[in-house]
Amino acid sequence: MKTFIIHVGTATERMKHMQVQLKDKNLDTEFILRGNKEDLSDEIMEKYFTGELKYVSNGTSCVYKHLLAYTEIIKHQIEIALVLEDDIFFHSNFMASLSKITAEIKRDQLSNFVISLEDSSLTFVPRSEFVADKMLYKKLHGRMAGAYLIDLIGAQTILEEVKKNKCHFPIDWFHNYLSEKAKINILWLYKPVATQGSLEGSIKSTLDSKAFSKLKVISFRLQRIYKKLLYWFR
Repeated sequence: MKTFIIHVGTATERMKHMQVQLKDKNLDTEFILRGNKEDLSDEIMEKYFTGELKYVSNGTSCVYKHLLAYTEIIKHQIEIALVLEDDIFFHSNFMASLSKITAEIKRDQLSNFVISLEDSSLTFVPRSEFVADKMLYKKLHGRMAGAYLIDLIGAQTILEEVKKNKCHFPIDWFHNYLSEKAKINILWLYKPVATQGSLEGSIKSTLDSKAFSKLKVISFRLQRIYKKLLYWFR
């Protein structure tokens, strides 16, 4: 599967981290190296951004890199692509689940979608909604943007919106905004298979000054166990 990784070239530790994560994975990977903060010219800012994103920042650069990935999807007519941020950790069943997900997409003829694969927001599909032989569940909002599948139509829809009205939110919020407007479909994987290290606490964030720590990792993982139990009884 074609895979785009949102990455800043100077973040060498994150590159090493992703090389470990990608080892022995059958993924056709491409790092999005363009669009660093220093690359955001006045022309780019005027073309793509408004609202809280109209000023150059690490956050704006991150959004732009996601938009560049969508541009590549359209350019090469890629039917389904995997988009990852460079702090992602794969769960052990990541590749096996990916195969099942693509089969379900074809079986149910899903389109114009962003499919959340991660548990970084500590939100899960309630067990009461579970249906046998079904892994994907439509939701109004996503679960961050560290690991998701997007199809060609979804990429086209997002870039068409940006062309008309520009982007005014971080990319995950922008997905939510378009979902609320019924312009794209957001789906959640029933059992998530990835976690953002910067939210778990094992990798330093590039968007804020919060440090990584063992205590934060332990706290996140305990919260994850607790939240899974809550959703299990819903």
